[in-house]
Amino acid sequence: MAAPSEEDDVDNNTIDFLNREFGDDIRSLRNVENIYKNLCCLKEDLENKLSLASTEVPSEIKKAISNAEAAQSRVKSFCSEEILLHDEIEKHTKLMEPLFEELSQITSQVDELSRYTQYFGLIAKIDELSSSIQTSLLVENAQDAVEAFQEMTNLYTELEISSCENLLRFHRNTILFWYKILKNKFASEFEDLLKAIKWPFVTVTLSKTPVVNQSEQRNEMASLFKKLLHVNLPSSLQRRRSLLNPALGRLHIAPQVLPLQLMLKPLKKRFKYHFYGNRQTNSLDKPEWYFTQVLAWIRDHCDFLEQTIQPLLDEESNLVARVELMRGLVELVLEKMTTDLPLVMYDEHLFTHLIDEALLFDRELQTNYAYPPNQPGAMHVLSQEEVFERWLVVEKRYAMEKVDAMMSSSSAWLSQYRDIADVDELKVPECGESFMTLMQTITDRYKHLPQPQHKLRFLALQQELLEDFRTRLVQVMKQEAQNVLGQQYCSILNTASYIVEVLQQWSELVFFLQLQFFKSEYEKEDQITQRLDDPPIMTTSNLSFTDYNTAMDCSITDSKAILESQFLISLEETVFDDMIDLFERLKSDMLKTVITYVFTDVKARSQPYRKDRWITLPSQQDVQGGVQGLSPTACEMFLILKSHLQTVESLISKHLFNQFWQRLAEKLNKFIFDEVILANHFSDGGASQLEFDLTRNLFPLFGDYTKKPDAYFRQLKEACILLNLKVGSALLLKDVLEGDTHSDKANADPNSTVIDPKSSLYEI
Repeated sequence: MAAPSEEDDVDNNTIDFLNREFGDDIRSLRNVENIYKNLCCLKEDLENKLSLASTEVPSEIKKAISNAEAAQSRVKSFCSEEILLHDEIEKHTKLMEPLFEELSQITSQVDELSRYTQYFGLIAKIDELSSSIQTSLLVENAQDAVEAFQEMTNLYTELEISSCENLLRFHRNTILFWYKILKNKFASEFEDLLKAIKWPFVTVTLSKTPVVNQSEQRNEMASLFKKLLHVNLPSSLQRRRSLLNPALGRLHIAPQVLPLQLMLKPLKKRFKYHFYGNRQTNSLDKPEWYFTQVLAWIRDHCDFLEQTIQPLLDEESNLVARVELMRGLVELVLEKMTTDLPLVMYDEHLFTHLIDEALLFDRELQTNYAYPPNQPGAMHVLSQEEVFERWLVVEKRYAMEKVDAMMSSSSAWLSQYRDIADVDELKVPECGESFMTLMQTITDRYKHLPQPQHKLRFLALQQELLEDFRTRLVQVMKQEAQNVLGQQYCSILNTASYIVEVLQQWSELVFFLQLQFFKSEYEKEDQITQRLDDPPIMTTSNLSFTDYNTAMDCSITDSKAILESQFLISLEETVFDDMIDLFERLKSDMLKTVITYVFTDVKARSQPYRKDRWITLPSQQDVQGGVQGLSPTACEMFLILKSHLQTVESLISKHLFNQFWQRLAEKLNKFIFDEVILANHFSDGGASQLEFDLTRNLFPLFGDYTKKPDAYFRQLKEACILLNLKVGSALLLKDVLEGDTHSDKANADPNSTVIDPKSSLYEI
């Protein structure tokens, strides 16, 4: 089967060659001789190459074989040499093994001695620094003692990663020993100086407080402050000491620098004197007393700290004196709260009062004194798990009680601003406005919580309250379903619209956008964890371990891709989307009910008008007096329409009323067009009367709400124009439409649907 195929290929190639060389031009046959010569030369060249290959190939093969044999012999020679060298190396290794062991022992001893040398060198260095501190103190050279102590603490910081526990213990004890001595020495002098300037500036002594303006006193304070600032423990030792306080251990509060600790000492003493023990000021039902006292101390000392202490801190560190003082005083508050909370947590009145005061305290600190939000505050204590859970339960109970009180109030469905027309555009009832005020209050209370998951818990509470309030609105709405145009029904409609508007505004706030981001992050982490915990289902029991791992990797990759897309979609949403949809649906259904009720009532009053004999009505010229008036059968319909418009306008908000009358106008436009115009025949007088009824009576009813009411009754307006055309104009229009119809039919696509304007005209 192969031979015919090869012959066909040769024939095809030959034909292609001839067509390419000669083509359709007969004059190209002159090149036959040249082509023949070229092909002959090519043939001879190929034959010479084949002849040369047949003579040279055997010699090349022989040469390659000889080279391979030579290489093989060299490989054998190398193998024998390798065996000899291996034997010699083994013999040499056995001879050198004792020497190697001896050298290893000597090296180990040298390394050990080197470590001993370094170890004793460090001990000697510590002793040297210790002696230097002692000598400096004996000769009253405090500055050198401080510098030696700083060098000692820096050395400890470098050695902290060492595994020499005894050395570190010795070093640590030495530091703490000299720290205590230096601290006591400088602290006593510093405290004497503070007493001299009447520190602290409490209310009793505030009027007598002298300004530190004497040069000698100012220099002495600067010198002692800087020395105390340098007598500072390493951070690890500070952490050990601060964690000894069990009440604040979980908050990890960093201690203040030593001079500020000494400045806080008398304030702490006063605080514990007044707010612990059996003092009258230590009252569980008066937490505002110690909150107010701390704020007063901050206020009284800020100027002194910024003018006198801050320049000293600027020379040595990046600390802010005012913030450091506030941190120390806030620590007192946190200790007090941690002590009192177990006693008040299950008394709702005391517990909520403490929470309210703590929130006010944190807010005033951050608002009036620029306390950094990343520093521990009262909210951190309230965020502890047991306290937070109790707070959430109490918050929900109080919120539900307030909602019950709102709904049961005698003025629940009346607007607070009903007597002020300019203010009461939204016409929100008292219960709706009070509920959203409650929601805003809850937001303000949890807005500054330090942990996002706690904020999300409060957000869930808000969503639960919104759903509960919506359910209550639906229940009241069903009770008022028989009185659609009543005050209560329309107030519910206004409330739903108001809540939708407020939630849409809140959804665009940065705070709630951040909550949406945190919520999406947590949901993403939960889904990833769940997918990793649930391995892919293996449909075949004989899959290998490698196949299982591959399936797991693919599952993880696919899951991450899916979750990434879901995460991006979630960021386009907002935290209140579900609630907005529910309230929007309630608003739309209620507004539709109001429109349907009004339209149905108007429709019921329109029957005489629809049954009027329009074809028998005389023209205006035939009427005695020539004065045209409203059709008697339309009076009741238009009066009830006007009455309903005025009633609804007075009951619902302006925004809702605009939707109401526009949708009502649309329904009336279609109804009159279908049931009056298309269902009747009109004489000239009937057409004129219809136009008068609509343009002079119906359209003006909506003129109070728009400058062009006829724009919302386009079908009726155009129908009146057509019905009142003169005979000549009507015939001309008919001819034009018939001509357009024929031309359209001639050029139209056979598959397209042609609307015949003539039939539409005849229908009118």
